[in-house]
Amino acid sequence: MMISTFLDNKLNKQFQKVIKNIAIALFWVALWALAAQWVNSPLVLPAPLATLQGVFVLAGDFKFFVSIGSTLFRVFGGVLISVLLGYGLGLIGGLYHPFYEVMNPFVSTIRSLPVVSVIILINLWVVSGVVPLIVTFLVCFPVTWTNVVQGVRSTDPKLLQMAKIYNVDQKKIIRNIYMPSIKPYAISALMNVIGLGWKVTVTAEVLANALPSIGMNLYYTKIYLETDLLFSWTLVIVICSLIIEKVTLYMIARNNRKGAV
Repeated sequence: MMISTFLDNKLNKQFQKVIKNIAIALFWVALWALAAQWVNSPLVLPAPLATLQGVFVLAGDFKFFVSIGSTLFRVFGGVLISVLLGYGLGLIGGLYHPFYEVMNPFVSTIRSLPVVSVIILINLWVVSGVVPLIVTFLVCFPVTWTNVVQGVRSTDPKLLQMAKIYNVDQKKIIRNIYMPSIKPYAISALMNVIGLGWKVTVTAEVLANALPSIGMNLYYTKIYLETDLLFSWTLVIVICSLIIEKVTLYMIARNNRKGAV
């Protein structure tokens, strides 16, 4: 009986959360619709329905999916490389101060450079199709590196002292003490670089003229004053970003549940 009541309460809370999110989304869509009606110019601000219709029009062309796939490849490629290298090098940087001192000027320089400057510089050296991937890596790497280093340095010194007293192997110290300390910082970095990766990739696609891509389709709609399709492509970006974020959160939660068992 108690288990049944608990499950019912949990389902009710989830249902209420879904209803609340739908209500909030409908509020902003209604506000958008009112603004579009007030402006009364699809060239300036298309209505939500016209934007949604534009998505279906775009989806009728196979190039639409090719563009999305190409952009997703660049986003995932840049983010994956930045996370893997940032995690590995950040762990080394947190453990060995001389290595941190060598890497820190490079990371600080990359972090301080404007994204536009990075895109233009990289575009001088490599083909346009690869520019977004490299730029995404360069912009996201400092975020992962910094978080992992901070995670290593925030490790409980009492645990490290205990491991030293009992002569625990260095590999076990890294796996059983440092890794759990780094985990929340690494997850925070991952969520940040996923959102940042989307913005940087699309921006780099526009400035580097990378084809095929979502960024260039945005640029073409702007050039040809197809505002409704510009909003449609923007909606596609938002939807893809939300899906990736939700899937990532689900995978992290699932991994945490497995670790707790």
